[in-house]
Amino acid sequence: MASMTPRRRVLLAAALFALGACGGRGPILQQLGPDELYELGQRKMESRDWQDAIRAFEQLTARFPGDPRIEEVRFRIGEAYFGKKDYITAAAEFVRLASDYPSGEYADDARFRTCESYYALSPKPQLDQEYTLAAISHCEALIAYHPQSEYVELARERIETLHDKLARKVYLNGEYYYKRRALDSSILYYEALLRDFPRSAYAPKALLRLVQVYQRLRYREEMEAARDRLLREFPGSEEANLAQEISLANGE
Repeated sequence: MASMTPRRRVLLAAALFALGACGGRGPILQQLGPDELYELGQRKMESRDWQDAIRAFEQLTARFPGDPRIEEVRFRIGEAYFGKKDYITAAAEFVRLASDYPSGEYADDARFRTCESYYALSPKPQLDQEYTLAAISHCEALIAYHPQSEYVELARERIETLHDKLARKVYLNGEYYYKRRALDSSILYYEALLRDFPRSAYAPKALLRLVQVYQRLRYREEMEAARDRLLREFPGSEEANLAQEISLANGE
């Protein structure tokens, strides 16, 4: 950063005081140059004063769009929104940054932070999973566009966790019908889970339920096929051990 004149130091100090005292309203920020705004924003980020950091950085982007730090500054704006838990706005900022600078220094960071923003918004399995699907989509986009990124492995872990959440939602739907003995309806959900999430943590649970459902319905071939698949794909699992004890002879 270029050295500041005494006047600029006074203005920066005044801006820091004004932001702390009254939320940064008034002409102070408009009197600062790009270096002072950048320094002010960085200081506010360090002290976790997210809204004041946003004000300083947005002044910089609005008044000095050609500043060489503009990509970083826009990333910091997204980070500040993330810090204040405004994940929807953070995601929007990161998406715009990745779109505007697809090969930039912060391109993979922005894509991963978009994934993280939607991951933070992902609700309990019983609720609508729009944000979960968005998180998966953006994590997959990071992997596709930046396969060498340092975030790829973590993005894969996020995807696996989110797939398990989606699988649990389907499994709970199957359980709803299973417990009410609407067995044909429960089969539809367990089979959908195995089709869409075959390697999720809930796949062996769904297979065990199919074994139990087909036992109740006395469908020998279907029961044995589900059990064989469970033993083949998830050997040694608790579900596999339980399935080996199930037969038509001990069914209801």
